Amino acid sequence: MPHCHIRSTRLYCVALALVAVLSSSAIGANPAHAAQDERVVQQIVLIRHGIRSPTAAPDALAVYASELWPVWPVDPGQLTPHGAELMRSLGAWYRQSLVSSGIVPSTCSSATNIKLIADSTPRNRDSAAAFQSGLSPSCPRRYFAFAPNQPDPLFRGSDDEDADAPITHPPPMPALTDLQQVLLNCHDAACLANAQANGKKVLLGMAPAKALKSAGTLSENLMLEYAQGLPLAQVGWGRLDAAGVGHVITLHNLQFALAKKTSAAANARGGNMLAHIAATLTAAAGQSTKLPPLAPASDKAVILLGHDTDLASQAGLLGLNWHNTEQPDDYPPGGALIYQLIESHGRYAVRLQIALPTLAALRAGDVSTIGAMHVASLHLPGCQGANTCPLAAFQALVAKTVQANAIVSGTGNEPAVQ
Repeated sequence: MPHCHIRSTRLYCVALALVAVLSSSAIGANPAHAAQDERVVQQIVLIRHGIRSPTAAPDALAVYASELWPVWPVDPGQLTPHGAELMRSLGAWYRQSLVSSGIVPSTCSSATNIKLIADSTPRNRDSAAAFQSGLSPSCPRRYFAFAPNQPDPLFRGSDDEDADAPITHPPPMPALTDLQQVLLNCHDAACLANAQANGKKVLLGMAPAKALKSAGTLSENLMLEYAQGLPLAQVGWGRLDAAGVGHVITLHNLQFALAKKTSAAANARGGNMLAHIAATLTAAAGQSTKLPPLAPASDKAVILLGHDTDLASQAGLLGLNWHNTEQPDDYPPGGALIYQLIESHGRYAVRLQIALPTLAALRAGDVSTIGAMHVASLHLPGCQGANTCPLAAFQALVAKTVQANAIVSGTGNEPAVQ
């Protein structure tokens, strides 16, 4: 917070405070990183698509709840209009951040310095179009993606079936009882027995591993109800507020932590992506690479519009943990993992950050307000230094972590979509 003399006007003090807060929320604007002799050479952003409807229809979910699930304005698994609003707002936020950090210029020429690659699912393609409209509203816009639902190895990895590691011994899950209470409006033995007699699936009656897999999906569906802006009477059938949503979504975090962060599962899903991210940063540093980069070095920002599973797999491969109790959802719609290539005195390093919309920002569909984005630097295990990792050390870590059979040839050949 800047110093404000007692004789300063209140308006001037407030203005100084706002400038300080806005500066600290920009990507790469942490004072600890603001060395005058360093520059961001390239930034790669892996971002999750916008708010979507549950991937299962209400009828398919009915077996878990005592009441009818809400009806959504789009088909299962599709980006909602509210989700598109969020992505447009995020595009504008990233444009401001990239320009203020000096990564791209403020003119329309910046459109040629940014490459946006989206997975081929309709919700990702729609998210990319909305994101671009906020990123470059008055400039020619395009993104890169395969035809709808054509598997893209950049996002799907070496196993398009999206392999999960078996969950064998999950830790205690106190939120599971609370989730059961929300779903059935009870969790006592008599009520649960009655629910089972009526054909309902009871989480507390399942083996813990099976219960967690179902709970991860169901808790995310409840979070999406809140993020979509449904009336509170419809969010968890009126039994959840923001704090409650933040509590039950930890089951989704845990499911991903156990299912996506083992070496085999993380490699199958994210090893190919990580190897190509490393190649892209390496090429931007002027070094030769075995794999083709995802974008030329002239592209100062590369945005990969993927899924929560992509974020979880990168976390698993690199040993990252960004959970914050004030930002309980580790993989919210529009949440991102950011790789920055930093140059200082001819030496290159990699800095990792996360940028997550808050639950309130998701519900508003707007990240332009102060505090709407939770931005933090991450420590990469095994690298010296609190917030950066020498490029050579990052390259060695990726080479050690990514298995050879995870690499998929032909990655990065998505055609342009106007």
